[in-house]
Amino acid sequence: GAMKSGNPLFRASQATMSVSISVFLYEGFAYNIIFLGRILPAVGKQAFVLPFAVVFNLVWGMAIWSYARAHFADPGVVPEKWREFVSTIGEGLPIAPARPEWQPGKATYCKKCDIPRPERAHHCLLCEVCVLRMDHHCPWINNCVGYRNHKFFLLLGIYACLASFLALATSLPELVHCAGALTRLDDGSVWEPGASASFVEHKGFISTGANILEETMTIAAAKDRCAEMTLCQGFTFEGPHLDDDDDKDVHVYFKNKWNIWGDGWTSFRKDPAQAAARLEVTDILVFMIFGILALFVAVLLTPMLATHVPLATQNLTTIEDNYENMPNPFDQGSTAANLAQVFGAYGPEWPIPVYPWTPLTDGISFARCDERLGPDGLPERAEGEEEMDTEKLWRLRYRVRTHVAKIPEDAVEAGPLTTSRGGGTGPDRVLAELEAPPRLEALGRLAAVTASALTREALCEPPLLAVQIHLADIP
Repeated sequence: GAMKSGNPLFRASQATMSVSISVFLYEGFAYNIIFLGRILPAVGKQAFVLPFAVVFNLVWGMAIWSYARAHFADPGVVPEKWREFVSTIGEGLPIAPARPEWQPGKATYCKKCDIPRPERAHHCLLCEVCVLRMDHHCPWINNCVGYRNHKFFLLLGIYACLASFLALATSLPELVHCAGALTRLDDGSVWEPGASASFVEHKGFISTGANILEETMTIAAAKDRCAEMTLCQGFTFEGPHLDDDDDKDVHVYFKNKWNIWGDGWTSFRKDPAQAAARLEVTDILVFMIFGILALFVAVLLTPMLATHVPLATQNLTTIEDNYENMPNPFDQGSTAANLAQVFGAYGPEWPIPVYPWTPLTDGISFARCDERLGPDGLPERAEGEEEMDTEKLWRLRYRVRTHVAKIPEDAVEAGPLTTSRGGGTGPDRVLAELEAPPRLEALGRLAAVTASALTREALCEPPLLAVQIHLADIP
């Protein structure tokens, strides 16, 4: 929604969004450039670079995509079509005062926007608009979460949390090694960035990986040469043990992988625990900050998802979770059916941050728990009955009066439900004068609801309440 830049809440929301974007970009940079590009090769795990890069960047990329959609998408501002509908209907649309409770099938009046709004819509003080099926205003994306971007918001939380856990899980051993290196510095130990790693001697030859280099030299020279090469994991030569101060030249094979086999050979392997000593201090610090931020994001998003995902599986918003005047009238009875109200009909686009290909609601009218729904998410139609257009559905949902007329006193007959011509009982009494076909249609709906209320084992509303709601449709 469009917010006023002079609003202090707007500036705070904008600052929070800037922080969240910075954390996202830093996490991607540190993981790809520092961890995958420098640290893993330094500790001899370059074989993990490609699979780690594919998995992390796939999830991280989906999180960035979801963030962009959640921020830039219209959260569900009351559409112009609804405004035109309200203008056309005029006084025929019943309007109820807005209350912090369930008000299914009732248009409520927003004093700030000065318009009637649909069911489940609420006004956002920061965006300064009414939002369809509003959940809350999220400062992390600097936008409302509503009917049109609720899916993107949930996917953002899921992918961002998953990316943080993946980053921590794949980099934990190296984070521990780097933390140890920084600890040794704090203790006053001498640590020179770029210094050679130590080597561990093994009996046997290295049988895995390609020869990075083979050359005749002393053992001391071989250690220095291997330490200079990032991909070198160790070297091997044929013959018995030799000391570093031995001037004897041997033919050395430098390897990029490690696997000892056989005998009669001697091999030296870089000590992985000392590999961090070959990194720059700035690399270590950037990597450690990355670990702290990834942990912070994971800790922040886990309880958020633990709150919002269960609400979505019940077709609830954070606002509606506080309503207690009746059971949830929009509960579809199952987790999948409730999620479909947010994600659309189940399909391959569910995990992708795009608009649902088959939405089950238009944000104005929502399916009730006591209705039989067709595959389009609209009330089930009888065989041969033509498709219900949007305006007709809205008229039924909001119990729009077809025509309002002032009936003369002598045209009103006593009785609560009669419109027969005859002796009146009160002056200037206003009654709904409807044609016979709509009256019969309404009576038929009442009979169907009454039968359903008496025969169904479980109804989301008390049977009497369900009958009373549809009784209001009778002219």
